[in-house]
Amino acid sequence: MSLEAELQAYFTKKQHIETGINFPENFRELLAFANENYGDKTAVNFFEQKSVKGVGVQLTFAELHDSVYRLAHGLTLKGVKKGSHVAVMMTNRIEFPITWLALAVLGAVMVPINTSYTGEELDYIINDSDAEYIVTEDKFLTVFDDMTAMPASITAAQIIVASSLENPQDAVFQSWHDVCASGQADFIPDWPLHSTDLLNIQYTSGTTGFPKGCMQTQKYWILLGCVVESMMDYTINNILTDHSFFYMDPQWQLVMALHCGARLNVAGRLSASKFIERIKTYDIEMAWVPRPLLSQAASPEDVNLPLKKLFIGGASAENIVNLQQRFGIKVSNAYGMTEIGPGLIVPEEISDADVLGTCGLMAPFRQCKVVLENGEEAKRNEAGELWIKGDGIFNGYYNKPEANAESFVDGWFRTGDKFIQTEKGYFKIIGRFKDMIRRSSENISAMEVEHVLSLHPLIEQAAVVPIADDYRGEEVKAYILFRNEDKRLSPEQVIAHCQTRLAAFKIPRYIEFVTDFPYTPSKKIAKHKLVANNKNVTGNCWDSKQLN
Repeated sequence: MSLEAELQAYFTKKQHIETGINFPENFRELLAFANENYGDKTAVNFFEQKSVKGVGVQLTFAELHDSVYRLAHGLTLKGVKKGSHVAVMMTNRIEFPITWLALAVLGAVMVPINTSYTGEELDYIINDSDAEYIVTEDKFLTVFDDMTAMPASITAAQIIVASSLENPQDAVFQSWHDVCASGQADFIPDWPLHSTDLLNIQYTSGTTGFPKGCMQTQKYWILLGCVVESMMDYTINNILTDHSFFYMDPQWQLVMALHCGARLNVAGRLSASKFIERIKTYDIEMAWVPRPLLSQAASPEDVNLPLKKLFIGGASAENIVNLQQRFGIKVSNAYGMTEIGPGLIVPEEISDADVLGTCGLMAPFRQCKVVLENGEEAKRNEAGELWIKGDGIFNGYYNKPEANAESFVDGWFRTGDKFIQTEKGYFKIIGRFKDMIRRSSENISAMEVEHVLSLHPLIEQAAVVPIADDYRGEEVKAYILFRNEDKRLSPEQVIAHCQTRLAAFKIPRYIEFVTDFPYTPSKKIAKHKLVANNKNVTGNCWDSKQLN
């Protein structure tokens, strides 16, 4: 088939998905659909979660449906209502998706929180999101104790705690399981639920320093999960999710599983070394490629695995080819953001080798263009900023009117990423305009790390930059200038300072002390010169990994 015919086939499918499929309007409809069509099938398998019966917790679609409505009813008895903001800080345990879905059918709003956050980071998230309730597990109570700005309105009655087997429930707080048991499975909320109702305030790092809360609606999540499934011309029965549930991927994969009747197999944490074993054990047909897998030796048996679909982000053409040959299946590059969900995808219909190493074409419900600094649309192969708009993208940043004004132009969202559109129409990322670091699955604001470093009385100024890394994609490096060269910190002291204020994934791996910085005419640190002038960006500095 010619490239023209392949492109036509994809855009015909894209149009059909946009106009010819009736997706559920909201999560009540989604759960009812799953219960009616797949009731007795296993819906979720938390295969590493400990329970009184051993290791592994499973629920059928019918059991999941009933658990969700029991908890939803129990939460209403505790005062949670439509529009309530509920912070959720949990590891990968079955209580997390039940909580999210219960909030969804109520029309309440989840604020997912990274489990590695410190008390100082919680001060910001809890207050910035206007959280009224907290759902967590007992192991994180000490982190909440470290907060210095817990809202007075959040009392013990508003904190719901799931206990581990090793640590019985603290009677001071509400028991998650008691709240769930207090509700009725036949509970029917008597208020309407709309596709435009807010469902998540999902925090993502930004260039202005502290994370910003992306306001995501019910429609945002329905389209994100259902569209991925609709792009496939084959059935998916088993999905592996090994990222933490406070991230995007497990949440949209749960939506997909509910819509197509697949089993969502949830690992406790990501592990490249266990990836192949998990694929075999749970007959996994769809998964996200852990980046460290790229450097692992392949086995001749890999081509016989049950895999049908693998996703990866930002991979080179060489890596895509190697993965496809290794597993004997299509491997798709993709581009998405917390703000927009899916933006670009490499369709399976396209066999052209030139699409490899790019982000592909516009996903369903998305329009994309590359825009120059003067606001004009770029020509083919001309670099500019990627702008995206479409149905179901986020409603802006919560309580951040200035950021919203900067981020949107006539309905177009400015991604901050540097792209070109090739002669054949493929979109290719070539850099960032944003001062961001992408370490494994985490977005890190360089400004936030610089702010924390600058709080130390001996540090005059700091510059934080990304360093390419084969294992994690990028690592964090900090250049530090002291106020007085006679009063300096050791790298270990710098790290200790950061550990009290930053989650572990934000803490610099590399530290280099400097006596001066290059500056732009506007007196900002010229980071590009800082890196360009240092031919060995990792060889002349302190590396925390060398100590482990």
